[in-house]
Amino acid sequence: MTILFAAMENSLLVLESSSNGDNVDNGWKVNEQLKGLHPIAIAIDPQKNSNRVYCGTWNDGLWKTDNSGQTWEKTLLTISNANITSVSVSPIEKGEDRFNTVFVGTEPSIIFSSSDGGQTWEKIDGFNKLDSSSTWAFPPRPWTNHVRWIEPDVNEKDYLFVAIEAGALIKSFDGGKTWKDRVKSGPYDTHTLVSQKSTSKTLFSSWRWLF
Repeated sequence: MTILFAAMENSLLVLESSSNGDNVDNGWKVNEQLKGLHPIAIAIDPQKNSNRVYCGTWNDGLWKTDNSGQTWEKTLLTISNANITSVSVSPIEKGEDRFNTVFVGTEPSIIFSSSDGGQTWEKIDGFNKLDSSSTWAFPPRPWTNHVRWIEPDVNEKDYLFVAIEAGALIKSFDGGKTWKDRVKSGPYDTHTLVSQKSTSKTLFSSWRWLF
């Protein structure tokens, strides 16, 4: 069985496709969840056989499921005056109870991390002291900025790459304790990041040119 998750304007769609014994596709079953919550970002915990999935919303915190999206429960993450803009799970950093570390980015730009499946959280915001932070601004709301993408490295533990929209692609080599600012020739408005096992020390970025 294949399960897909699609974040829509006001709900989350869970799509299930299965085949019979003759490998004939029986079509898709669509289940609508989190109605009215404006889901933004979805991430799967690879250590939980894809049963644990996180969904960050714009207006109602972070939600989780342990049955591949059939039912959802709100996590204990408390966010004051902020909305979730990105969610990511480390593919290699294992925490308690076999949960991998989950990272949640918000607007304004703050990161929260949890290594116990969302029971407790650590706030990461030291990157807001970087020199470039005074120039960060999201064009539709220039008075603020947000964490657009969080990419935990697939090869190196504690390596974390973060795209701030708009203004910087920054990095940490100690799990977020200290940060290195954007490089002069680096992308300004990164939208997605990918690290791959087959290409260690290489980071792939897609971005939008600003004129």
